[in-house]
Amino acid sequence: MYKFFCFLKRDFFIYISYRFRIMLGLISLLGAVFMFYYIGQMFQGGFSEYLARYGNDYFAFVLLGMCVSTFVSTGLYSLATEVRNAQIQGTLEFLLSTPSSTNLVLFGNSIWAFVKSFLQSALFLGVTILIVGIPATFSQLLLVGLVLILTFLCFLSLGMISAAFIMVFKQGNPINLVFGTLSYFFGGLIFPVEVLPQPLQKISLILPMFHASKAVREILLVPQDQSEWRVTMTFLAVFILVLFPLGFAFLRLALSRAKKEGSLVQF
Repeated sequence: MYKFFCFLKRDFFIYISYRFRIMLGLISLLGAVFMFYYIGQMFQGGFSEYLARYGNDYFAFVLLGMCVSTFVSTGLYSLATEVRNAQIQGTLEFLLSTPSSTNLVLFGNSIWAFVKSFLQSALFLGVTILIVGIPATFSQLLLVGLVLILTFLCFLSLGMISAAFIMVFKQGNPINLVFGTLSYFFGGLIFPVEVLPQPLQKISLILPMFHASKAVREILLVPQDQSEWRVTMTFLAVFILVLFPLGFAFLRLALSRAKKEGSLVQF
């Protein structure tokens, strides 16, 4: 645990040393909020059957979706990015040959990204609740926190498989394509998936991003007696139970193969 804290402390101080980057990140966040606010204003006063369940409020709909997307990016890309960077820098083999465990090396380098993504999601959520005026209770916020944790674990499972692909094949990653790029279209972040043709809507049902964003909206925007968040959270839990052990096994297998072939330093 102490070594994990050291990784976290190191990356935190590196992050805050680049104040201009932090400022640009905040400006980017505010820019996204304002953009979606005025898109929502454009449709204000109209009625959409696709948004009726969520109070016909596009601004609230899309901001709650963006709360989820931060965790998606971190869980899916952080491990693979760290592995790729270490390969290019020629440090991966050296790091894995130290007395520290392999898990510590791989996950320790990504722990700050996980913490930062949680803070960003919390900030996005807070901004949404304040601006939109969502009457969220403490129990609702706890449920949303649980959804975010489940979402993160889902995409961490996929991230381990993604890192395994990078470790073995160096470039080209189908996991990122299917569960990353396509998820932003089929995951219901920017628009309800119900606007898609019926066959394409079925793709959304297998994507954890869709279920995560729906769960957050069901908790905060739908009356409690009509909410369906239990169904979506059950899907996320089952996804983790199946994919997390599989992702861990893929990562260990890829590491073992790369060590045998002596390809850890190749990129």
